[in-house]
Amino acid sequence: SFSFQRLQLLSSSFKTHVIANSSVEMEEQSNLLGTDFYRTMKIDNHIHLAAAATPKTFVDFVKNKFVNEGDTVVLASGKTLTEVFQEAGLDTEHFTIDAFSVMSDYSIYQRFDNFNSKYSPFRKAEMRQIFLKTSNAIEGRFFAELTKIVLARHEQSKGHASGTEMRLSIYGMNRDEWKNLSKWVLREWESDEFPGPVLSTHNRWLVQVPRLWRVFNRNPDTDPKAFQEMLENLFVPLFEATLRPEEHPEVAELLKHIVGFDSVDDEGNQEEICSCHKPKDWTSGKNPAYAWQLYFLWANLEVLNELRRARGLNTIEFRPHAGETGDAMHLAATYMLCRSINHGIKLEEQVSLQYLYYLDQVGLSVSPLSNNFLFRKIRENPFPKLFRRGLNVTLSTDDPLLFHMSDDALLEEYSVARASFDLSMTDISEIARNSVLQSGFEDKYKKEWLGEEYARGVTFCDETKTHVPLIRAKYRAEHLALEHMLVKLIANGKGKEVLGEMKDQFSTAREGHRRVLLDCFDNTLPSFPEQEQL
Repeated sequence: SFSFQRLQLLSSSFKTHVIANSSVEMEEQSNLLGTDFYRTMKIDNHIHLAAAATPKTFVDFVKNKFVNEGDTVVLASGKTLTEVFQEAGLDTEHFTIDAFSVMSDYSIYQRFDNFNSKYSPFRKAEMRQIFLKTSNAIEGRFFAELTKIVLARHEQSKGHASGTEMRLSIYGMNRDEWKNLSKWVLREWESDEFPGPVLSTHNRWLVQVPRLWRVFNRNPDTDPKAFQEMLENLFVPLFEATLRPEEHPEVAELLKHIVGFDSVDDEGNQEEICSCHKPKDWTSGKNPAYAWQLYFLWANLEVLNELRRARGLNTIEFRPHAGETGDAMHLAATYMLCRSINHGIKLEEQVSLQYLYYLDQVGLSVSPLSNNFLFRKIRENPFPKLFRRGLNVTLSTDDPLLFHMSDDALLEEYSVARASFDLSMTDISEIARNSVLQSGFEDKYKKEWLGEEYARGVTFCDETKTHVPLIRAKYRAEHLALEHMLVKLIANGKGKEVLGEMKDQFSTAREGHRRVLLDCFDNTLPSFPEQEQL
């Protein structure tokens, strides 16, 4: 197909560029004094808060609470933390990463149910409720303190400069969820080490909405049950806080710190075919089509953003999970609805969509270590192919608690990718730059991290800030511009003429190279047997 040929040519062009210019790129980088990969900003665009702590950080935190706050009542039943551990038959000897049983292993491959159970330390739901929930008997205090420890590492730039875009969960089960979550984030938490609200200069919040229609539909407290009610639970509080912030101050304030909406769940779940039902008419207990659900989330978000824009407020991007598993055509829906998505590795199966994602530079936040344990072994991951072709890809951690061994999950992700995919320092610097471009951080931060003129395109980014040599940025920009020109010419009926002329010019260039060699090869040079073939 046309798309396949163009993508193959992009792969070949990049290979030629690297062969011809890799030494130039390395020299340019070595001359960019005062900066290097570690000092350039990298954003973890896709990370779920419940699994944002690394295993070691989490184990140390739980052990500290067990030793110092064993008498704290942690369950609505009145049980203390010590009693919970004693009833589970656990003591200080169990505070090891292996005993916690949170890290991924072979048992979760292609098994999303086993993956979800890993969120419960010791495989006990009570532990998850105590330590990894915003709403519980201690009002989510342990979770807030753990989150602040994670955020502090980014703020202190331990190891390298980094930031995050963590996901908070809203389920759409009732309208009070937004107010409760707002109170948790904005509360002035009392802590000797990290007091104050759960906000950070190095984090921007996204809200993830699990596709839990089947759970909502079975809820005895919702009658009658229609998808419209779930949408209203999700969006009515946001419209109210935007229109009347004085009546809903907590939600109005939280919205200032939210940059994106995510839609999450196992894409491999069985779903109905896409229909023309309106949300008020969808009462079936079966899963609506993925594309159908995403459309109505996007449509409500679009209206909300128009309202917020008119009032001079920040807007919220739609950045769902897509193309991790399941039907590759989910990516058709996200192409039409989103500027960036999480995962996207199923694009390998749809070259036409892959070419469209390239042309419009739809962002892909890929998590190879997560994919390796869940759906795609790292040796088969299409990330390096997508990157070399010029798609707007970056690296993210997804769930450090489950997938990462070191204290710095994002740096581990880059290190593994560099070794596994044979990436150069220019490559990983480019990937880091993409993470900032994809992020929802405000313009003033992007100017600080990318350069004052970054919004004009990658060639206008400051290479002393991004550590991406100008020759690489120009290569990417030129090839993208030429592809757009070609597509526009074809769309205007000039395809046959243009493609024919391009083939002729290719032959002319080859003949030119041949002529240069023949003209310069005079009788003073020794002959060789193959010369007779010319």
